[in-house]
Amino acid sequence: MTIKDTIDSYRKRRKQLLPLLIGVGAVVLVVIGIILLGTSFSGGGLAKLFASKTPTRTETPLPTNTLPASETPTITETPTITPTATAADVWLYTVKEGDTLINISEAQDLGDNGLVLLYMLNPSIDPITGTIKIGQIIKVPPPNSPLYTPTPLPTGLAVGARITYFILPGDSLGLIANKFNSTVAAIVLANTATLKDGDKSIIYPGQLLLVPINIATPVPTVAATITATETATTSP
Repeated sequence: MTIKDTIDSYRKRRKQLLPLLIGVGAVVLVVIGIILLGTSFSGGGLAKLFASKTPTRTETPLPTNTLPASETPTITETPTITPTATAADVWLYTVKEGDTLINISEAQDLGDNGLVLLYMLNPSIDPITGTIKIGQIIKVPPPNSPLYTPTPLPTGLAVGARITYFILPGDSLGLIANKFNSTVAAIVLANTATLKDGDKSIIYPGQLLLVPINIATPVPTVAATITATETATTSP
């Protein structure tokens, strides 16, 4: 066989294979088209390729009506008539093992009024028991301090208003009642937990009592009249 015959034979086979290759390629393209079309309907394939971005909706907040603030009721506290201390002179003491208020008063040379001053400065301490705990921090006045001046009573209090009164040395229920135009019965009624024996109850300096004020008519004090008496003189 010559070279020419070989070439002619190759060309003849190629012409026979070309339609077959074209047919197979067409079938492949049709299958690929069907697959792409099917995935497009399900949201994939061409759908993803040609899908346009959906703009995000921006919501404009509607203005809200702000309600005016309601007025907060003011609670009027009970005035407390307690002695006023000089803060610069008072210092803090930490209670140690074996301490009592009497021992602290003596050790700090607080004088005769020392125990009462400690009660005045530390109203959380029960003046009946005088109980203090190790590690407790209490206020201590300087040595030989005088009794502090009571805070003046606020003006304009209504009849029957209750004040908190700090009992001082020498006080009695009767003296306290007279001081604030009150009555012993009203004071006892306002302090049933403290004055368990009624008007016979013993009170101690440092205790706090509720006192209803201005419920009794003050009794005017009558000044004593001094009458001069002539003494007859007998001549010798």
